[in-house]
Amino acid sequence: MERDAVVTEQRAPWWRTVLWGTLCAGASLTSVAFSELLRRDEYGWQVLLALLGLLLALGLPVLLVWRHRAPVAVTLVASAAAVVVPIGSWTALVGLGSLIGRRRGRQVRWAAAAAVAATVVSIVRDTRGATSATSLVKTVFAPADAAPGVKVVLGWWVAPLLVLLGVAIAVGAGLAVRAQRLAAVSAGQVTAARHASAELGDRLARQRERERIGREVHDVLGHRLSLLNLHAGALEAHAPDGPLGDSARLVRESAARSMADLRSLLAVLDEPLDAGPTEPDLSLVDLPQMIAETVETGVPVSSSVYVDSAERADPALARAVYRIVQEVLTNARRHAPAQPIRLEVSGGPAAGMRIDARNPYVPGAGEQGAGQGLRGMAERVELLGGQLAYGLDDGGRTFRVTVDLPWRDSGV
Repeated sequence: MERDAVVTEQRAPWWRTVLWGTLCAGASLTSVAFSELLRRDEYGWQVLLALLGLLLALGLPVLLVWRHRAPVAVTLVASAAAVVVPIGSWTALVGLGSLIGRRRGRQVRWAAAAAVAATVVSIVRDTRGATSATSLVKTVFAPADAAPGVKVVLGWWVAPLLVLLGVAIAVGAGLAVRAQRLAAVSAGQVTAARHASAELGDRLARQRERERIGREVHDVLGHRLSLLNLHAGALEAHAPDGPLGDSARLVRESAARSMADLRSLLAVLDEPLDAGPTEPDLSLVDLPQMIAETVETGVPVSSSVYVDSAERADPALARAVYRIVQEVLTNARRHAPAQPIRLEVSGGPAAGMRIDARNPYVPGAGEQGAGQGLRGMAERVELLGGQLAYGLDDGGRTFRVTVDLPWRDSGV
């Protein structure tokens, strides 16, 4: 079964509706003026019929306001009115053009048949007038020097030609409107396709850049860390027992862990841009171990870690807290070397997570490469809907970083 289809519902400018309404009203009044409604000498219901014809000629074109929303109804009503009252099929033809420009299907054919029938009735009714005074068509075809009211004889082909011409103009205008609207839709689809293609090209370029960076990082840092691991292992093997041997062991283990972290991070670069995170799962339970590793490097850290239901934390939250604490300790070691660090990590399902880190401020040390670590922390905090604050405290003697994150349960 064939179903009706809507080409588009874009509304035309208001001035176009006013123009069509004015033209149809003028043409309908002209048709009434040449009809028999205003040629009767009797009084009574004929006068009421003439008044009805004038009112319809003026009021029916108002329906063109709804020719976009309900073109079928407008065309059918105008066609029925043109058959009953000699006001011409002008409004019906305009409605038909709008209908063809916007709809397809069986309803369009029925409405077109009604408009054609109304046009046939209107033209035949008009051409039945014997003189130019009673027929608009005969007035047009009458000789220029003919007296008013002269009798005009038309050929049999005039009425069919006028019907064909009127319907052809309406249908042609509707098809032109449809073609224009379809062209606009196609242009929009082409633009969307070009935008999608450009976006895919950008994503491909970023993916290739990520792969190139990954190869560079692997070649440079992998070589450096392997050498560090090799020399630390040799130093550990030949160093006597004591602090020197412990330091060599710590350097070797740290280099090995750094190589493992590097491989896991490079695996992220190999994933598609829209893939989920492949970073190893980190748990809040691992925080004390990571802080202890920092203490083993000789950095004085005073830490307090208390997290309720740490094993239930969402992996994204646990990863963010772990990386933020790691970055805070790294920044403190870099910008305030050998200075004590005070770290507090607390939270749970009821209060959320809070990180509070403080270290003495060393003027000038924080300006070397400052900002990258804080920017990364800010991005992590923003993704989780938290708050980050950092700056000088205690009269400018302490640099403080505080992070508040809402709790996210893993649902396990």
